[in-house]
Amino acid sequence: MAKKSDKKNKKEQKEINETKEEKEIKEIFVLTQTIQTNGELKFHNVSYELLNAAQDLASKFSEKQKVSAVVASNEDFGSIKNSLYENGADKIYHIKNEKMTDYMEIAKGIEELCKLKNPEIFLFPATNIGRSIAPLIASALNTGLTADCTKLEITTFKDEKKLASTRPTFGGQLMATILCKNKPQMATVRPSVLQKRTDIYKNDGEFEEFIPNFENYESRVKILAREINKNKFSSELENASIIVAGGKGLKNEENFNKLRKFAKLTGAAYAGSRGAVDAGFIDKDHQIGQTGKTVAPKVYIAFGISGAIHHLTGINNAQKIIAINTDENAPIIENSDIAIIDDASKVLDELLEELEKED
Repeated sequence: MAKKSDKKNKKEQKEINETKEEKEIKEIFVLTQTIQTNGELKFHNVSYELLNAAQDLASKFSEKQKVSAVVASNEDFGSIKNSLYENGADKIYHIKNEKMTDYMEIAKGIEELCKLKNPEIFLFPATNIGRSIAPLIASALNTGLTADCTKLEITTFKDEKKLASTRPTFGGQLMATILCKNKPQMATVRPSVLQKRTDIYKNDGEFEEFIPNFENYESRVKILAREINKNKFSSELENASIIVAGGKGLKNEENFNKLRKFAKLTGAAYAGSRGAVDAGFIDKDHQIGQTGKTVAPKVYIAFGISGAIHHLTGINNAQKIIAINTDENAPIIENSDIAIIDDASKVLDELLEELEKED
């Protein structure tokens, strides 16, 4: 009888332990990145987009998933902290250490936090810093990473909820959906492909400061020099409210110089299609589309861009599209809010003339 009783007790204890594990609150991590804009500290818009997406993913699980914003910085962001709660964070982890001065140390700090908290999913912005540190963390945690995603979903695979990350492949010709075997399931996501919340999620939440241990740490990378990208239009393209973009229809470099002038006069960022980049009219940094940047401006003005599917994917979230093209059957015309059937370089000259009259 004692043996049966022992077996029963062990079985009951096992069921209790399993119930505890099931009720354990799991987490979805989101790396939230600070930026300086005109001397003002802000969170990059993609941080808010990822928090919102993380809440959507969390709602697809049967058990509770907590969305946690991870801020790896020695900056004081107290004045803008609540914006993370408002856009989807249940909790904020602030990773700080005076030795955390470059991307290698940031990756080390985040790695430590991950080993302590074991998140289910970790989302990174596909910005310079996100693309630099995400592979380092994935390697250290022996997990996979899907880069430059344009779509995130939860799917069921072998009776388990998995992150399904979709990204362009084969030069943007195909879209691939990838599952990650190990945890955390990791992905970097392009800015402006996901939506920012329009409502306020909450006004406050949990906060935890985490100080990683760098006592025996030696970086394998030495920073020899730093150079700041002074090209305002390029660095702010993903956050721009107005974008003026040129395609092969602008014909030559002279017209692209006029496009830059038009952007400056209107306070817009300037960009180009893949065709314009391939023709050497504009730098790759300014390319919009599946193999370039994805943007979500209030107004997007396309001069001489035909609008192939690769380009349209990059402007899918633009609020208003104005297209200028000689071909009335061009895809961009069909997908625009306002269409002008005319020579793009001629229209650009006329706009510049009007703006210069105002000056």
